[in-house]
Amino acid sequence: MADTTVPSPLVVRDEYWEFSEGKFAQSHPNEADRTYHYIFGFPTVYVISSKKTRSHRRDNEYVAYVGETNDIAARTRQHMKADPASREDWRALSERARHDSSSVVQYVIGHPHFNKSLTLDVENRMMQYLLSVDAVKSLNNRRTNPQGDYYPRNELDSIFSKAWRELHRLDPDLFPTEALIRDSAVFKASPFHCLSKEQHEAEEQILAAVEEARSMADDGDSEFGKLILVQGAAGTGKTVLISHLFYQLAGDFEGLESDENAKTGSLGSSRPEAFLLINHDEQRHVYNEIARKLNLQNKFDQVVLKPTTFINQQTVWGPSEGKKKNWKGSHPKEKVDVVLIDEAHLLLTQSNQAYLGDNMLLDVMRRAKVTVAVFDPEQILNSAQQWTASDLNTLLGTEQSSTRHFESVRLGESPMFDRKTVTLQQQFRIAANDQLIGWVDRLIDDGVVEKIPESKGYFREGRYVDEPYDIRVFDSPVELFRAVSFAARGMGEDRGLSRVLATYDWPYSGNRKNEADPDGFWNVELHEGVDGIWRMGLAANDASGIDDLDAPADSRRFCHPWNYMLSKQADGKSIGRLCWAENPETLNEIGSTYTIQGFDLNIAGVIIGPSVKYRDGRIVFDAKDSQNSRAVQKRGGEVDYSAKNLRNELNVLLKRGVHGLYLFAVDPELQKALREASR
Repeated sequence: MADTTVPSPLVVRDEYWEFSEGKFAQSHPNEADRTYHYIFGFPTVYVISSKKTRSHRRDNEYVAYVGETNDIAARTRQHMKADPASREDWRALSERARHDSSSVVQYVIGHPHFNKSLTLDVENRMMQYLLSVDAVKSLNNRRTNPQGDYYPRNELDSIFSKAWRELHRLDPDLFPTEALIRDSAVFKASPFHCLSKEQHEAEEQILAAVEEARSMADDGDSEFGKLILVQGAAGTGKTVLISHLFYQLAGDFEGLESDENAKTGSLGSSRPEAFLLINHDEQRHVYNEIARKLNLQNKFDQVVLKPTTFINQQTVWGPSEGKKKNWKGSHPKEKVDVVLIDEAHLLLTQSNQAYLGDNMLLDVMRRAKVTVAVFDPEQILNSAQQWTASDLNTLLGTEQSSTRHFESVRLGESPMFDRKTVTLQQQFRIAANDQLIGWVDRLIDDGVVEKIPESKGYFREGRYVDEPYDIRVFDSPVELFRAVSFAARGMGEDRGLSRVLATYDWPYSGNRKNEADPDGFWNVELHEGVDGIWRMGLAANDASGIDDLDAPADSRRFCHPWNYMLSKQADGKSIGRLCWAENPETLNEIGSTYTIQGFDLNIAGVIIGPSVKYRDGRIVFDAKDSQNSRAVQKRGGEVDYSAKNLRNELNVLLKRGVHGLYLFAVDPELQKALREASR
């Protein structure tokens, strides 16, 4: 329902060249005119877009600039006439406007309640939205400026939504619906989010530590740089913090207008040499997209890259031994200023074919003055990522370690290094009350299945204080799949961000076809026996392949392909640049921890396979029923981490849903316990 208590904003559109020449103002000569009054007499927010049609595709792509000003006429003249002399981006835009005036357009937003703080917040959210638009290839105002409390901050959401709807009417390609924006992975990881007080305090601590470390000369005696660990459970805003930090550290803030209150944090004018490392392919793609659009890198994998790539690039290698690099004869190059690592719990603690060291985190620390690592031990998923208990305890520290001060520690036989921890506790992902979040935590941490608390939510002053959380237990995977598909298609765009996930208990190989399937797919397959119990695999002589998403399903069989089976082209390359859950082809697929870790869903449907059982009133994990060889193989052939890895796999899957969690368990006893808990 539209908010009728707040006046609607005024949104005008004109060719940029015409606007800069004053022709728009000339068409509204009467100062009593509403348009003239709010556009030329009040602070405004503006968007400049340069559009070109892609030669090999029908759709358009844009370069966009977002700004706010107290004098739109003077600011437009400055951008068109003065800025091209000192900035390449404005020079290119000015030339394009002169030669093809219709391709460069300015949108100006005015409102009777606009003041400096409100326009800065609208500008910041406009950058957050446009960064998430696939058609926008470059966003040229590179500043974060969310404001604190002010009057009338309570009107921000209403004013912005009304303005965006009008912009969508004027150009739906550049301004898609808000639902599409908010569902995108880039939006969720955007550096333009307003940080919470907890996140802001953590960022200030980290930036101060980075500046201090950069000011100290590296005398070569210290093997490791300083380590700052950012801890917190799934959904506590670690990704937003690391994205915001990276932008503060790596962003190019030169050339900003003097009256725009540009913020440089505590870093001064000298920007540090900063890298962002991600071992998770889907998340690395998201950060690469953000860094490219914000002109932090010219192409993918320059400053956003894999840990192995960074370590190899920052290594002076010893004499080669044939075609193989000599790790033992190598040493790190001079330390870079700062490295941020998202999902650092996915770093290896032993060598493999691509990584020749024995601990990725330590090898990054050997190559950086400061390493900022997001670390959640409850999301470690395979044995090659596990730490010994003593090293993990030393690494993470205690509650008392979460201070503004560094502590000297040692891992195993390694030299001492300085470590501090920053802990985030506020839950942002799961929009449920504390009782329901606690139910999920106890199921995972303690293995108990208690009665599911109600989460109806309640209103206060016309809005939800606690949102209702939709948690359901289904009697069949077919019913669960139908419900999730209905939720996904009910979001208004035929591609809502809801998907079905499963524990890795069905075979999968990305390198070869499944000869047992008529389409060559690797599938999540179940069938219902005559006794009403669902069992692994399809019934004997069932060779009809996967269930069609749009055809009536057989209520006694379930067959859907694993992630990226349908959404890959014949040449094996993924379609488009979307992450798995955003891709419309994936609605008929089943996601795994490897595609969903670090991402949000509106509704997460989880099929809990037979590796998770319920025995004697507790959940237990059965390695023999898992198909995840990396999770169940013994480390060094001796140490068994399978129960811990499978528990963490369940933890990742059950904490993906923002607004709901749908469950079905293959183990009959676990399914019975969940069903009784839901009554």
